[in-house]
Amino acid sequence: MTFEPEALLGEDDGLVLRRFFAWGVGHGFDLAIVQITTPWKRDALIAWAKANVPGVAVIDLREIGPDKRKLWDVLREATAPEQGTTSLILHGLEEAEAEERIVAQLNVERDELARGFPLPWLFIVHPTVAQVMERKAPDFADFAGAWMWEEKPEPLRLELAAIDARYAVAAPLPMDTEAVDELLAKAAEAINFGYLDEAADFLAQYDLRHPNAQSVDPDRMLFEANLLLAKGRFEQARAIFERARKAYEATDDSFGVAAVLHHLATIAENQGRYEEARSFLERSIAVKATSDRYDRIPASLNRLASIAERQGRLDEARGLLAQAQMLLEQLGDRAGLAASQHQLAILEMDEGRNEEARTLLLGSLATNREIGDRVGCAASLHQLAMIACDRGELDDALKLLEESSALHEEIGDVGKRAASLHLRAVLESGFGRNDEARNLLRESIAIRKAIGDVAGLSTSRLVLGQIEVAAGHFTEGRRLVQAAVDTLEAIGSAQAEEARSILRDIDALQTPPSPT
Repeated sequence: MTFEPEALLGEDDGLVLRRFFAWGVGHGFDLAIVQITTPWKRDALIAWAKANVPGVAVIDLREIGPDKRKLWDVLREATAPEQGTTSLILHGLEEAEAEERIVAQLNVERDELARGFPLPWLFIVHPTVAQVMERKAPDFADFAGAWMWEEKPEPLRLELAAIDARYAVAAPLPMDTEAVDELLAKAAEAINFGYLDEAADFLAQYDLRHPNAQSVDPDRMLFEANLLLAKGRFEQARAIFERARKAYEATDDSFGVAAVLHHLATIAENQGRYEEARSFLERSIAVKATSDRYDRIPASLNRLASIAERQGRLDEARGLLAQAQMLLEQLGDRAGLAASQHQLAILEMDEGRNEEARTLLLGSLATNREIGDRVGCAASLHQLAMIACDRGELDDALKLLEESSALHEEIGDVGKRAASLHLRAVLESGFGRNDEARNLLRESIAIRKAIGDVAGLSTSRLVLGQIEVAAGHFTEGRRLVQAAVDTLEAIGSAQAEEARSILRDIDALQTPPSPT
């Protein structure tokens, strides 16, 4: 199946293209530039030229680079006398490893290239590269006697805000203040509310009174691990939690084991091991229930609800949150209720009820501000920024995100910092600043890869991949999106289908429609 130029470029530009070849061949150097967004249309235009323009040679500029071939060598080979070349088509500049170098070379060596290869040159480029050529190769671009455009471009519909990684703050795990030292209890509250420097001070005071505690006291180990967990240092935290678990098991302390299991579940969830996390939590809840320690159950129920939401089991998540809220109301636990309210808002967002979600988040935010919970405040501000972004209120979203990001910086949680970078990238893309968005996403990806946050890593790759595709970097963009799809499928994420849909949209840009 072939497409005529008029079907790809419109009647006027299609005629211009035909005349470019018909009138240009045999009359020396000439230059025309065609801007095409959709890959299959680029390929269709090249296929038409090969079938209808005798002696046309096609050069893929992706073959040129520091460790590849040189531009002049490729041009000489394509125009060797035995080839019978009458005209040139150059494409692939937007995906060339040496894009900047090629553009600079075209500008600096313009006259030499025109004299050395006196043929009609047709450049097929993505619009973003056409802008680069006008800025950075103005002398070369001035040679263009004709500029043509794709008639009905089919750019990728960026699914940026919707795919942002959603995270919820779970209710803090209540500490048995009768069973632990007062300093450890204060450290626990400071960790839960995001005052990590204060928590470290309390632990240091405890160590002065108990010099050997870090190596033999499982309670002390538990808080050290919690402090690391609050900073997003998952692997370091997990190693210490495992030491604490063994110490608790050696003394038959089932409550201590249950607490460790809850926190191990938090790490497993953040690293995409959802079934492992669920198993830890169910075992933790079983210990607490048989011991009539119902004050410790809501935090684990909230965490189970978070896992269910990540896996798309929204009704199950609502049921778990309802159980948690009933217990929290009986306990009068305002921090836990605010956390449950926050997670319920995420379920509302999942189902497209952003106004209901916003109301819940504002309530959670008010409570957290009143009780001084910086972790909860930062989380709710982040979600409110997402809602504003989804509604197109980018300036409001940016203000909310800046407030949330400032809290995350104060707290020192690298995982949440990555989430802030991710959402900031979405906003920058919304403002049309895609270079800034790329840099932010790459930073987010580096953090998430380092801490093992595979779900967050996938969503950042998914957004970066879409931005790359929209800029014409189809190969790299598709690779990023495919990697995200593979990971989200592997961990059983509810976002996998949304990611597959984005991949299908990208593939559609490279596949011509079936004939009707």
